[in-house]
Amino acid sequence: MSDWNSFAGMSRLRELRMEMGLSQQALADRIGTSQPQIKRLEDGARKLTKEWAERLAPALQTSAEALMFGKGGPKGMPVLGIIEAGQFRDISLIDQSEERPSIAVARDERFPHAEQYALQVSGDSMDELFPDGSYVTCANWAETGMELRPGLILHIERTIGSLVETTLKEIQGGKPFILKPRSSNPKHKPVPLAGSDGVEVTVRGLVTGKWEPMRF
Repeated sequence: MSDWNSFAGMSRLRELRMEMGLSQQALADRIGTSQPQIKRLEDGARKLTKEWAERLAPALQTSAEALMFGKGGPKGMPVLGIIEAGQFRDISLIDQSEERPSIAVARDERFPHAEQYALQVSGDSMDELFPDGSYVTCANWAETGMELRPGLILHIERTIGSLVETTLKEIQGGKPFILKPRSSNPKHKPVPLAGSDGVEVTVRGLVTGKWEPMRF
């Protein structure tokens, strides 16, 4: 790689990191390295090799080639999967290396430092707000800095052993909070945010919006 390409790569690395609202430490955590390593790559003190580019690219939603040669940009918001109440899956069978699709939605500027992602809605557990086949955009809950309050809509995981259900629910009432569906189907019932015997409830994301493709 030429000196010019090295310069382009390190400039693009900093640019993409800032576009995604990531600190050097946050990017380092995502790829399993240290903040000083990211700083050295951005400053040009360490060469942005093909190996480093391939390691960094997924975390920056770009390709290794675009990162090295200073071209391209984020591919859109990654769709991490399908969210459907009542459907439990074995988390040990999830392939974390699977390439994720994306949708052409901009990041929510209210949460510049939070990981943001999309989920495709399946089923009718929240169809009053999010019809089957639409997408919800989310911000990583732990990185939003917000506190739980009624009216927020959350990406929830309910875990029983090695089985996990991903679902959307709206916070209802005072403490202890109840998570309620917004559904036309009465089979979907509220669940306690605190969980119950043998069931762990975890808040994964804050729903920030929705996206629905046009039908042709």
